[in-house]
Amino acid sequence: MLQADRYAKIYEIIKEKRSVTVPYLTKQLYVSEATIRRDLENMEKQNLIKRTWGGAMIPSLERDYPPFVREQTNIEAKEKIAKIASRFLTNSCSIFMESSSTNIPLIPYIKNLKNIALITSSLRISRIAAENTSASIYLLGGQVYDGAILTGIQAVESVKQYHTDIMFFSCSGISASAGITSIEPKVLAVSQEMMKHTKKKILLCDTSKVGKDALLTLADLTVPDYVIMERTPADTELINALGDRLLTK
Repeated sequence: MLQADRYAKIYEIIKEKRSVTVPYLTKQLYVSEATIRRDLENMEKQNLIKRTWGGAMIPSLERDYPPFVREQTNIEAKEKIAKIASRFLTNSCSIFMESSSTNIPLIPYIKNLKNIALITSSLRISRIAAENTSASIYLLGGQVYDGAILTGIQAVESVKQYHTDIMFFSCSGISASAGITSIEPKVLAVSQEMMKHTKKKILLCDTSKVGKDALLTLADLTVPDYVIMERTPADTELINALGDRLLTK
């Protein structure tokens, strides 16, 4: 099992159990106690878990899942959303991608396009795009958060240098009452600044987020030019609010 996969599994177990012991994790993952202890130490340094005597626990639930967990959730939905979103990609276009894992399945669709400029706040997105496409990659400055995301004043100021054709972004929740919301204050300002410097804003949002209101307002429902979901949500009020801007096929 790769280290990232092991981290994701450990996080999921601790999230479910709230607290676990090293021997329990050892039996679940079929690795040595020394390996588990090293993993827990590294995960604590990233503020993902809090080590306890003989085990670990989740320090706080008031944050989003770490990137390596988000990438492995709702994969089929994200791939369908990416396929729909790929219709907006053309040769010679410039793209903002904020740090959401929902953007990653879009990268293969860039592979055969020419003269693409991709600006992102995600170290992981920049690496995957650099390794798999011929796009010109521009990485924002800023403080590294969660080991993979660039945040802070410097990142926001970096966004102001660019003006793109399109922006792809995601959220923690969406509803007719609260609009588009996020649980991550450290990435909020970067995404909002990107919205000011692009011609077309496209929200990529799987239906698991419908009806959920996260802590912070990311944008009003009127902001995105399109909202792409893998299927039509059951929330008729939200459907009516989005109208023709909701794309599901």
